[in-house]
Amino acid sequence: MREKASRLIREFDVKTPSLDAQVSMLSGGNLQRLILARELSRNPKVLVASQPTRGLDVAGIEYVRRRIVETADNGTAVILISEDLDEIFHIADRIAVIYVGQIRGVFDKNVVTKEDVGILMAGGSL
Repeated sequence: MREKASRLIREFDVKTPSLDAQVSMLSGGNLQRLILARELSRNPKVLVASQPTRGLDVAGIEYVRRRIVETADNGTAVILISEDLDEIFHIADRIAVIYVGQIRGVFDKNVVTKEDVGILMAGGSL
């Protein structure tokens, strides 16, 4: 178990004072990296990521986005839940807009604009 934890800390660049440090002592970004490491090390068939980069610095955002895209490229189905349109357009292939519990539309990211998605997110229509 310690060997696996040590490998994941190195692989996901988790900054921790030691292998024995309590998770509650980690910064938010390092905690998110640790959670990502735990989930991706299980080789999931499906990954649900809700607001995966909220509160991270620029480097952390790019790292998490890159790992999610790599995971999808390796065959894992990724469901990304986010209000960050830049994040959605960076990661997603298809975009489903939900407003008040209803799917307002499903689009290929190359045929819809951020403005259109924003309108649907606010309850408007195209």
